[in-house]
Amino acid sequence: MKKKNENITIEKLSTSAFQNHQKRDLKVAEKLYKKILKLNPNHFESNFYLGIISAQTNNFNKAKQLLNKAIQIQPNFIDAHYNLGNVQNELGEFEQAASSYQKAIEIQPNYANAHYNLGLILKKLGKFEKAISSYKKAIEINPNFIAAYNNLGIVFKELKEFERARNSYQKAIEIQPNYASAHYNLGNVQNELGEFEQAASSYQKAIEIQPNYASAYNNLGNVQNELGVFEQAASSYQKAIEIQPNYASAYHNLGFLLSNLGKYDEATQSCRQAIKIKTDYAKAYSMLLFNLNYKTDFNPNLYLTEARKFRINCKPKKSLSFKHQYEKKPTKLRLGLISADFGNHPGGFHTLSTLRELRKKNFELIAYTTTERRDEFSYHFRPLFSKSHSIEKKKDEEVVEQIVKDGIHILMDLQGHSAKNRLPIFMYKSAPIQVSWLGQGSTGILEIDYFIGSPLTIPKNEENHYVEKILRLPEIEHCFTPPDFNVAINNLPALKNNFVTFGCINKLTKVNDDVIALWSKVLSSVPNSKLFLKSTELDDQKIVENTHKRFKKNKIDKNRLILHGKSPTRKEVLETYNEIDIALDPFPFQGNTSTEEAVWMGVPVLTLKGNRFLFHFGESINSNLNMHDWIAKNYDEYVSKAIKFSSNLDELSKIRMNLRQIALQSPVFDAPRFAEHFSKMLWDMWKKLNKKL
Repeated sequence: MKKKNENITIEKLSTSAFQNHQKRDLKVAEKLYKKILKLNPNHFESNFYLGIISAQTNNFNKAKQLLNKAIQIQPNFIDAHYNLGNVQNELGEFEQAASSYQKAIEIQPNYANAHYNLGLILKKLGKFEKAISSYKKAIEINPNFIAAYNNLGIVFKELKEFERARNSYQKAIEIQPNYASAHYNLGNVQNELGEFEQAASSYQKAIEIQPNYASAYNNLGNVQNELGVFEQAASSYQKAIEIQPNYASAYHNLGFLLSNLGKYDEATQSCRQAIKIKTDYAKAYSMLLFNLNYKTDFNPNLYLTEARKFRINCKPKKSLSFKHQYEKKPTKLRLGLISADFGNHPGGFHTLSTLRELRKKNFELIAYTTTERRDEFSYHFRPLFSKSHSIEKKKDEEVVEQIVKDGIHILMDLQGHSAKNRLPIFMYKSAPIQVSWLGQGSTGILEIDYFIGSPLTIPKNEENHYVEKILRLPEIEHCFTPPDFNVAINNLPALKNNFVTFGCINKLTKVNDDVIALWSKVLSSVPNSKLFLKSTELDDQKIVENTHKRFKKNKIDKNRLILHGKSPTRKEVLETYNEIDIALDPFPFQGNTSTEEAVWMGVPVLTLKGNRFLFHFGESINSNLNMHDWIAKNYDEYVSKAIKFSSNLDELSKIRMNLRQIALQSPVFDAPRFAEHFSKMLWDMWKKLNKKL
């Protein structure tokens, strides 16, 4: 009789508990289920539903215990396996979660949600092909499973199968036109494909459906930046921040945009805000440091302080235990090269000819590409590497493991704090020698042994600007790769124009107010002269108008300015130099690629002597071209030299016809000569290390 009464009590409690659970009165339901378990610890429904409630209240460890108990009581109850998988997913126990979903599917093969959730787990585990199979099975069972289509698209995007990703998102939208996430993800694919107008439309549609979609605003800002509508881009980032005040990525992206618009102080504030939100935000630190280089009131001590903070805050959370596996007495040194720039990029132009020469010598080159470039220049690099690892999607720890496995002798960073760098990898000291080459200044990383410069770019009195030991190549710190196509050098434009055209084909970011003031003096001092400026930012009409206003403040009318935006090909950029008589170098972030391209096109560059690494580029290039007279010691000399050179068209014509040939034979372009110096430096590093071992 007692057992019967107990069963009646349990039945009543169970009914009441279930009703309260349904009404979302979880506290009452939980209390009732616990009462039942005191009476009967093996009561299946109470273990199961109490497990569900524990999961709903984020007590996942308790939920796992209860659901496992439910499964012990009824091993073939599919919802227990399914929900256990959900809990294990929340606990980060992905392999176990996969097993639970597979058990649910084993019991009920047409359980669409289990196939779908298994797909989510398999993606997290990096098992993309299996994830695709799971999503497809979920769709086969439920042809209108829009979330499965959406996540199938996400996997295809990870695999860079962009057309298949696009088709998946479009199918989800076809089923549910107001599916904001699918519109957003479609925008991400269109962005990857360079379809920026279409991407903007997709993000705007997602926002129309879901007005507080912060990440859609952020990504909309990114494509608007690509489209050159910078004011709209800034507005999109600000809207993302308004919706989500702790959106560190939006602050970083806004900082990048502001820096490119020459709003250096505002950019600094935005980067600092990103770092305040996310103290180990390496990309934001790099953006902050890169932006500081544009400032005319640059403080090397402040820069170094921030660089040190970067290392302190972004260093690995946990150390890795490994032993270097390099060959102790190599006949060839294995060089590991980390870069995003193995392609149509200034970094590519400054490495290709050197790497070609090093490969002929006693070096083996192994690339770690931080982004996959598919352009008209990238194919030149592929044959140079014995191995090439794409590390864009890999964690730092995985990359370090690969570097150690590859037996790298010297690991080189080829970017400094520019975009898409992976500098935190160097904090693990994954190679016995680590080097920074082609950066903008100190990385701030003590584990990087050397920073490569030259006598002119890093004079002795500036060594204290670096945490790395300075090594100087004897002539110049990098060698430029001339274009592999010909562009004819035309006659001096002034001969047909009857006026001198000064010019600058640099990012407008470098053209600060001090530069404009100095160039305005040049224009005022050379009657009828004009200034040709070319930069991507000048595709934006508002920036064109603002540029006119900036020169107007210095009494230069807009008819003295020739403003051009982006050209579709590099060849067209180079042909632009046929419209320029004399190139003017900006400051303090001086031209590098632009100066070398001007010289290759026969256009001499007037530069200013500086006081720090990036402010020495013009002096270094012109000195190595034996064009010392084209280096001005100060503003007044800059103007007087501009007057002097522009008044002698015969001499300018001679320079124009001869400069390319002079340049090709100089240290600036002579790759075999440069590689000889570079090779010696690298082997000297190795020999010095061996003496210590």
